[in-house]
Amino acid sequence: MSAKLHIALVLRLFSSQGGLELYALKLIEGLLKNGHKVTVICEIDESNLSHANLVVHKFAGAKKGSNKWQKIEHYRQVASAAVDKFGPFDIVHSQHFPLNSAQLDAVTFHNHTAGRLSLVGYPLEKLLNNFKMATAKAYKLRHKYDLELCQKSLMRIFVATVMKDDFYNTYKLEQSAPFAIAPPGASLAQELQAAEVRSDEGGPFTFLFVGKGMRKKGLDTLFKACSILKKRKLDFRLLIAGLKEKPLQKFDMINLGISSNVEFLGYQKDMASVFAKAKALVLPSKIEPFGMAPIQAMQYGLVPIVSQVCGVSEVLSDNNDALILQNHLSAPELADLMTKLMGNTELYKKLSKQARQSAQSISWEKTVAATEEAYGRITASKQKLVKEDVL
Repeated sequence: MSAKLHIALVLRLFSSQGGLELYALKLIEGLLKNGHKVTVICEIDESNLSHANLVVHKFAGAKKGSNKWQKIEHYRQVASAAVDKFGPFDIVHSQHFPLNSAQLDAVTFHNHTAGRLSLVGYPLEKLLNNFKMATAKAYKLRHKYDLELCQKSLMRIFVATVMKDDFYNTYKLEQSAPFAIAPPGASLAQELQAAEVRSDEGGPFTFLFVGKGMRKKGLDTLFKACSILKKRKLDFRLLIAGLKEKPLQKFDMINLGISSNVEFLGYQKDMASVFAKAKALVLPSKIEPFGMAPIQAMQYGLVPIVSQVCGVSEVLSDNNDALILQNHLSAPELADLMTKLMGNTELYKKLSKQARQSAQSISWEKTVAATEEAYGRITASKQKLVKEDVL
C-alpha cells in the first residue's frame, strides 16, 4: 500500500520468543521497513528493536497472586486506557488482546476459540472442556472478549482459514463480515553447518515433535502411533523438543512399550542442531492455529507430517511436500503415514527436496503484505463512512 500509516500494535509481550510474539515482531519489522510509524502498547518489551519510527508504551502488569480471570480483566482495562491515552492512531491493531478502547480497527487472532477442544478432542477431552466452558470464569471471559473483539473490530485477521471458520461458526458471524488471512512466515537465525547435516543412511529413522502442549498438539496420539510402529518391529526414534519428561508421560511410554524409542530434549534454543538430528517432523495436532515449526523444519529438509486441522496444512500439499493426516485422532492412520515414509526412500527424498523448495515461498514479507492489504480495506471503509456523513 502507498499510504504511510501510524499503527498501534497491542500485545502483552513484545519479544521474539513464542509464536504470537515472533509473529508480531516480524510484522512490526516489516511495517517499519515499509515506512509506517508503529507504536507498540505492551506490558513487557524484550524485543531489543530500535527504529526512528518505533515508539513503545508500557502498561502495568497484573498484581501478584492474580488468577487467570483477574489478569484478563486487568489487561483489558489497562491496555484499553493506554490506547485511548496515546491515540488516536490511523490503525489500532490488537494481537488477540482484549480491548474495549474507543478505537479498535483490526484484530489478528492467534488462538482458537475457548471451546475448540469441545469439537476436535477425544470424548473425555470434549467433556472436560465443556465443563470448563460452563464453570471456569477464565474460559467464560475468553469466550466473551473474543466475541467482543469480533464485533467491535473493523477487520478480523486470521493466520489460517481453519481459524476463520472456527470463529465465524462459534460466534455465528455473517460470512460477509470482513476478514483477511495472513499466515506467518518462518525464519531461523542460523544455517546448518556441514558437520551438523544429518546422514540419510543408517541408524533408526528419526522423527521430531516440537511443542509444549502434549494433548492439544497431539503427542498422545503420536505416542499411540509409535506403539504401533514398535509392534511392527520398525527401527525408529522420536525426539521431543520443548517438553521435559513428566511422570504421566513416562507412565504412558512404559505402558505403550516405547520408552527406549523416545527422548525428551526439553527447551532448545538452537533448533538448527535439533533439526539436523531428524528426518521428519510430526505434528498431529487437535488444535493448531498454524504451526511455524513444520515450515522451519522444511527449510532443513525435514518432511512434515501434519494433521488436516493444523493451519499449516493449508499451505502444504499432500504427497508433494508433506504427508497430511486426515483424521487427527487416528493413531493407526498416523502410524501408516510414518511407516510409508520410513519404507520408501525415493518418496522420502522427493518430499524432502520439495519441502525445502516450498518453505522458501512462505515468508514474513507475505504476512506483512496481507496485513497491509487489510489496513487498506480498513482505511477505504473509514473514508467511505466520512463521505457518507458529509453527504
